[in-house]
Amino acid sequence: MDTGYYSSRTGKLLRDLEVTAKLARGYVAERYGEAYADELSRDAREEYEAIIPLIPRVRGAMAGALNAFLRITAQEVAVYRAMKRHGKTAGEAWEVCQEAIRLRMEKFPRWKAGLLTRVMYSRPVLRRMRRRAEAKERLRFGDFEVGYVMGSGDDFDWGVDYLGCGNLELVKNLGAEEFAPYVCMSDIPLGHALGWGLIRTQTLADGCDSCDFRFKRGAAVRISSKTPAVQATIDRIAGLPDSE
Repeated sequence: MDTGYYSSRTGKLLRDLEVTAKLARGYVAERYGEAYADELSRDAREEYEAIIPLIPRVRGAMAGALNAFLRITAQEVAVYRAMKRHGKTAGEAWEVCQEAIRLRMEKFPRWKAGLLTRVMYSRPVLRRMRRRAEAKERLRFGDFEVGYVMGSGDDFDWGVDYLGCGNLELVKNLGAEEFAPYVCMSDIPLGHALGWGLIRTQTLADGCDSCDFRFKRGAAVRISSKTPAVQATIDRIAGLPDSE
């Protein structure tokens, strides 16, 4: 896995951050005030510029998706570090990040999301997942290590166990370990927008032995955390009674 790859692409990545920051500015200003919104935009950009050379680049068959997730994680850590400067909590930082992702994904073409869903539940993909599950394959892509499982179709169609996670390692390397369980919850707005049908009950960042991604076509996104503060934040955003 390469580091330093994105150094020559700093300008492009900063412009991408600015797009997201503009979308989320109204939410930040409403919650914390106009002055803070300006400060957060400036400070997050400064943090992200420092992080960019440290973002790893994965090679291999899953490189496109994994590298996209690593860049999202780096942006989120930049927001977390910027908000921490001002005494904000990890939970507050994640609420800003998840709203930013939600707004960003509203711009994602629906036809493309539909196409991705059809592909991930297509017969060729299901056959490939079944072969990998039956062979008990474990594949590595940088700091990511994955294994595959098949469901009955009643509970889930197919799944991936993440036994190692590059996003978690990046967060740790950036000194933001308390933020790690929140970063995993970014799959909530992503799952809603992309129609993953994702069900997940545990993550490595929660201290579990794997992240149990399970996919069921047409299912609602059901993601929970074993970290009480994170679950309380999930419930609050969803408008559910406090789980604690």
